[in-house]
Amino acid sequence: ILMTTSSEYITKRLGNEGYTFAEVDAYPQLDDVDNTADITFLINPQKRAYVRRIEFRGNTKTADPVLRREMRQMEGGSANNALIELSKVRLERIGFFKEVGVETIPVSGTDDQIDVVYSVEEQPSGSVGANLGYSQGYGLMLGANLTENNFLGTGKQVGIGINKSTYQSSLNFSYTEPYFTADGVSAGYSIYARETDYSRL
Repeated sequence: ILMTTSSEYITKRLGNEGYTFAEVDAYPQLDDVDNTADITFLINPQKRAYVRRIEFRGNTKTADPVLRREMRQMEGGSANNALIELSKVRLERIGFFKEVGVETIPVSGTDDQIDVVYSVEEQPSGSVGANLGYSQGYGLMLGANLTENNFLGTGKQVGIGINKSTYQSSLNFSYTEPYFTADGVSAGYSIYARETDYSRL
């Protein structure tokens, strides 16, 4: 088991350096007298692989740039298994997808290029709520709110809330751009309005 694990670790380490097609074979030489074994690892790194193209499949709602900005592996760059996996984790963390998968596909006709394909399954990214109540001070109270974390597939967050009672009405609106800058600095604003009918107090 340790020999196999070591082979896998070496293969993974080479993959992080761009040697996606590396081959690592282990050959044990047993010593029956000492009950020990010498292990020889034969490593064939082959050519360094480069990413020709990154594709996304299954994003029926979310726009391609929203996914692409989460990528840490770049097109045209040396393939790095760690960055490819980190990109997958970042797609999972944005919360728009039920499931995220990744596959590296060798480019036909070459021995040093791969395509990276991310498959995603969309899930609901918003919520709707309503409330109904009564209090002696405000009378009958009605309210509704809508929150969408992936507005029109752009990755922007939009929220609207409406509340109304016998004496008071309020409206609030919020907007957040999670990638206001290319470095991922977010920016947003919130607007709140309230009207009170003092004649009915």
